[in-house]
Amino acid sequence: MRKMKFPSLRHVDWRHLGRRLVVAAGDGWYIHGDAMSADRRRLLCCNYTSNVIANLVGGSFWTGLLLYLNADDAFIGTATMISTAANMLQMFAPLLLERFARRKKLLILLRSAVYFFNVLFIGLIPLFPIERQARLTLTALIILLVNVLSAVSSPGITIWHLQSLPDRVRQPYFSLVTMTNCVVIAVSILLGGKVVDLFRAASLEYWGLLLLRLAALCLCVVEIVLYSRIYEYPYESSGERVSVRDLLIKPLTNRLYLLTVAVAVLWNFSANLPSSFYTVYMLKNLGVSYTYLNLVNMMNVPVSLMIAPLWRKVLHKNGWFRTLCIAMGLYALRYIPLAFTTTHSMYLYPLEEIFRFVFAIGINLAFTGIPYVNMPQANQTAFIGFYSTCANLAALLGVTVSKYFILWTGDRTLTLFGCEMINKQYLMLLTSSLMLLAVLGIGLISRKAEKNARK
Repeated sequence: MRKMKFPSLRHVDWRHLGRRLVVAAGDGWYIHGDAMSADRRRLLCCNYTSNVIANLVGGSFWTGLLLYLNADDAFIGTATMISTAANMLQMFAPLLLERFARRKKLLILLRSAVYFFNVLFIGLIPLFPIERQARLTLTALIILLVNVLSAVSSPGITIWHLQSLPDRVRQPYFSLVTMTNCVVIAVSILLGGKVVDLFRAASLEYWGLLLLRLAALCLCVVEIVLYSRIYEYPYESSGERVSVRDLLIKPLTNRLYLLTVAVAVLWNFSANLPSSFYTVYMLKNLGVSYTYLNLVNMMNVPVSLMIAPLWRKVLHKNGWFRTLCIAMGLYALRYIPLAFTTTHSMYLYPLEEIFRFVFAIGINLAFTGIPYVNMPQANQTAFIGFYSTCANLAALLGVTVSKYFILWTGDRTLTLFGCEMINKQYLMLLTSSLMLLAVLGIGLISRKAEKNARK
């Protein structure tokens, strides 16, 4: 029997292979020499930087900083409520933004302010020579300021960047973003977790968290420079001055777009029920390291690279809403093993996370397009602001329910199938149940939207 001969790696033309990968990555959304394509490439880089920044100062690192400040469950819940409540102000962003024919400079200024306070100022609060309660109060005030500034700028940034993403390129562009973002994020938080754990071992956890924020600050500078090079095209407007009444009435009179908003409301309520409480459970109750959490998160990379192309096919076949229903219905089941994860059953956590990665891709891919489904062409800033406000209102309701659920249950335990659970565990069972009900609602909305579209 003849032996199969495999080509030696020494004979591989790596430059040619690299060029082929670049061409494949840009397929469908990038044309060499095209100005709008160059802006899309900058948007892609900004997407990576903003997500890395958010993960280096958020997630488990944010929870760790709050725990370092001796924040209790009530404050952690309140902090989440403040951020979601402040983001509801996105609805009123057009009152400011629609006054400007050109908004680029204002949006960059607001984005810079958000990064300064969120990344640097909050990170320095533990160094201030004030009492614990004063530090927590100051933290809450800065969280409020950051999210108000973000609420004012986010709709404008979204519509500005959407100018470089016409309908014909959105699906391939967002598919690439969904597939590659996980790699960039996973690598960055794994390295970040390792750094913090090294400092934590030396009883210097805060300095590790601060070091991550300084790295994030460097990325903030890179992102602002990229923003300055993205072109701003003229905005389509109805020609009428935007009023508070318009912000409330116009979206409400567009029944088709309200169906899109209802989908976001159902998802954001159920998805925000866990809040940050399960991360607190892992770090504080189980004593899990940052490295372990982020190492498990690294499994998102191979899963996404293998599964993302399949979800792109599902999206092409079923559309935005049906794809969300499929992914979200199965995603809801992930909370069940979380409820049963203890020091004796830690193996459930990585298995659950792999399950989450598979279906989170479908959800994320669906929501890259859902906000723009049925959106009118005129005054899009008002509509995206209304969408974001309703989504944040639902998220606020979700985190409020979870906060008072945790406070009400307190030290009460629940024994199920021989496993004794604290409130942060059986909150996961409540989340799973309510998310499945939300999926049923989205299914009904999807069918109604399809009927209206055919009329």
